Amino acid sequence: MAKSNISTKQFRAILKKDLSMLFRKRVAIFVFGGPFIMMFILLGLPSLFTSQQAITLLVFSDDLGYTGVNIGDAIIGNISLYYENDDTITVEEADNFTEVQQTRALGTYIPSNFSELSFTGSPSIYTIDATQSLFTSSLFTEIYTIASKVMSNFVANRSIPNIQSIQLPPTALAEEEILGPKAAAVAMPLSYMIFLLIALNSGSYSIIGFAREKRMRTMEILLAYTHKHSLLVISKVITGLVASLGSTLSYVLGILVGTSLSGDATGDLFDIFGLNFKTLGGGAIVLSFIFVVLALLISTLITMAVDTNMAREAAERISPLVSIGLAMFFYFIVLTSPLTVSTILLINPFYWCYRLCLLLVAGKFTTEVLIYFLLIAGLIFILIQLATRGIQKEKSLYLE
Repeated sequence: MAKSNISTKQFRAILKKDLSMLFRKRVAIFVFGGPFIMMFILLGLPSLFTSQQAITLLVFSDDLGYTGVNIGDAIIGNISLYYENDDTITVEEADNFTEVQQTRALGTYIPSNFSELSFTGSPSIYTIDATQSLFTSSLFTEIYTIASKVMSNFVANRSIPNIQSIQLPPTALAEEEILGPKAAAVAMPLSYMIFLLIALNSGSYSIIGFAREKRMRTMEILLAYTHKHSLLVISKVITGLVASLGSTLSYVLGILVGTSLSGDATGDLFDIFGLNFKTLGGGAIVLSFIFVVLALLISTLITMAVDTNMAREAAERISPLVSIGLAMFFYFIVLTSPLTVSTILLINPFYWCYRLCLLLVAGKFTTEVLIYFLLIAGLIFILIQLATRGIQKEKSLYLE
């Protein structure tokens, strides 16, 4: 019992020391202020010196109407009317679906049988964000709201027999049909978050990791303070996750302030990362953030393992590159085929987090889920052991 109390006190002291290092002036400015300044400069500062450019929204209704009613054309007309006095959005009507599909701006397409399906309660409007912007989901939400109001006016007090639903463009991928719409909707935002946040935080790990302890000549003091070297690793990991949370919050605040200045304000945290709360629901979004944090944990442990098993100069150069390299390898392969099982990525731990999250969001509790759980748990255990043994080896060098 006494040994347990001693270990607890030692851990608290080590963690307090690591967190205090994180909040030192220069480190805090880099970790917590850097992302905010970067996003403010990229998004907000130009708006102070340049006029706001209008976003082009290309719209096309292929709707043929039903019993004399063409709801698609009415929606397009209402969209144009809604944004008529908005200087930031220009609505242009296209001649065909191909033109909308190939737009380099934003597009809205209403299929040919939209009026028919409106009476069964399952019509679809296809919105296209060719800019790959994270800040246009609020605009598309407005479009769906306009469409709902127009539909409700036309279908009130009408009785139409149910009709058979037909395949509408764009067709669903086979993988999307297997995993379901929620997994399809969360795939790209999840992969983007994993890649972005690892890239955003990899630099801060080296500032608070063991490589810095070696550079500041405080490593020997840490080694003499406790015999349980795993406490040193766990403390660094917690500090790394605090740094990740802080820099991510700084990044989000930079976007919110920057976009508010530019007149293209995004709605909330979910909109920034491309997650639609209404489509996905709270469960899928919570799972997404849990597995992003899990990916950040693995990234931190990789850094710690490299820091403790390599010389200081090599560790400071290599440890950030390992995580960023794995994240880039993961993201750019996933971009080509987000929902299929990628054989080439089976060696990538960030892909394990990504794939496991998609399976859980889709409700697919299969053997594949168990395998990924075991792989992630095993990797975390191995990385902690590697970092701990590296510290023990470091201690033997000091004793010599």
